[in-house]
Amino acid sequence: MSEPSAETASPPDRAGGVGGSVASPLTNLLRSFSPSRVPLMSRGNYRRELMAAGVLPFLLVVFEGSVMSVLARLLFEGEVAPALLNTVTGVIAVVPALANLSSFIWVRLSNGRNKVRFITLLQGVMVLLALGVAFVPVNTTGLIMIAALCLLGRTCWAGVSTIRSTIWKLNYPDGARATITGRFAMIQVLLLAALSLGLGKLMDIDERAFRVLIPVGCVLGLLGRWAWTGVRVRGHSKLIAGEQETGARGGPSFNPLSMVQVLADDRRYAAYMLCQFLLGLGNIASVTLLAVIIRETFDVNYRDSLLVTTVLQFGIMPIAIPFWAKFLDGTHIVRFRAVHSWFFVAALIVLLIGVETKAFWLLYGYAILKGIAFGGGVLGWTLGHLDFATPEKSSQYMGVHVTLTGVRGLLCGVLGVQVYLLLGGAEGGATPFIAGCLALTITGGLGFIWMTRHFKKHGLFERSGEPEPLQPSQVER
Repeated sequence: MSEPSAETASPPDRAGGVGGSVASPLTNLLRSFSPSRVPLMSRGNYRRELMAAGVLPFLLVVFEGSVMSVLARLLFEGEVAPALLNTVTGVIAVVPALANLSSFIWVRLSNGRNKVRFITLLQGVMVLLALGVAFVPVNTTGLIMIAALCLLGRTCWAGVSTIRSTIWKLNYPDGARATITGRFAMIQVLLLAALSLGLGKLMDIDERAFRVLIPVGCVLGLLGRWAWTGVRVRGHSKLIAGEQETGARGGPSFNPLSMVQVLADDRRYAAYMLCQFLLGLGNIASVTLLAVIIRETFDVNYRDSLLVTTVLQFGIMPIAIPFWAKFLDGTHIVRFRAVHSWFFVAALIVLLIGVETKAFWLLYGYAILKGIAFGGGVLGWTLGHLDFATPEKSSQYMGVHVTLTGVRGLLCGVLGVQVYLLLGGAEGGATPFIAGCLALTITGGLGFIWMTRHFKKHGLFERSGEPEPLQPSQVER
């Protein structure tokens, strides 16, 4: 991977501060968001994306699984049969992952087309879907409608995420990309935390509050869409031409099995995806039942549920992101994951102890550790594939990654509640369920450690450009 060196004027301060400054940490943090800390040729796009990051969360919160699962579990309690309510709540919780099954469709539809126009079209559709959520009835039909609208909205966001990574690869240099995009993530998650807390408090006061708050969020979401219309993609024409040429030779396909070819052609990336699949499966499975387990084990309200599932996690992410971004900017994604994965493991251990001992205060510790892990996860998930892919293939690689995330979501959404019930449900199913999630996560983390040793042994960290396929002797089957 390489970027034009002409962009290195006025390099960003990766530490997020000013060298030698006596200003307060908060002042340094705020200064780190200044466009002057971004390479000169990236500043225009950075300003527009920074503005979008400041308003799009008002729209995205409507499709945030951890928020909407809590809202659904409490709002429809007593109005919908308990078994159906728990099942749909579990599906809503994994909607962000489940929607990623559509990634291969977005890769194909956007291939050879204007990326910014495609993204803004999807954002416009999301606004319309969010408005639908504001007017659902509080009955079985309304519960199904919320699940469907959230899935469709998050499906559109999966398209945005898939295409946006290609834009980031072209617009921001390698050595600063994680730091720059991490700033967008910091703003987004901080706002999502604040919005979730506010929503929880207002819903505890009046359960009709979401009917007013969501339309307001849609208006602000339109401002974010407008900001994105001004984004320019460096080398856009060349990118589109390259995609069209690749497509003519058998590039992206509507067939989801086409991703198998990408993995077969790049066995290093296939190994990375396997480890990521195991790590992510444990994480997503635990998220699937979190709102249900909290309600059935501790019987808490909107605010306290959202504090654990969303607010604390999102609130701690902005603190963690700069440290993870600095680490990722200076290393390969495989090394990054070999360290980062263990924060997910630690979080699940604390959750397991908290549920087993019925100590709700431990769930705050779980949420903080999960927030630290998500701080790195939001960067690794968005940028990790770029350490394997060339520019014209980056959307395909992201498509594979995102689609496999969707497969994890499908497995957890379909089977999660059933496994929980088979293990005992509210009468003791939580502990063995979380233990199973922990085992999967540990396996994924160990896989990344093995990959790090393997890459180091064969000098693969020093290679760049299009990946060379591994020889059979280099990979353990």
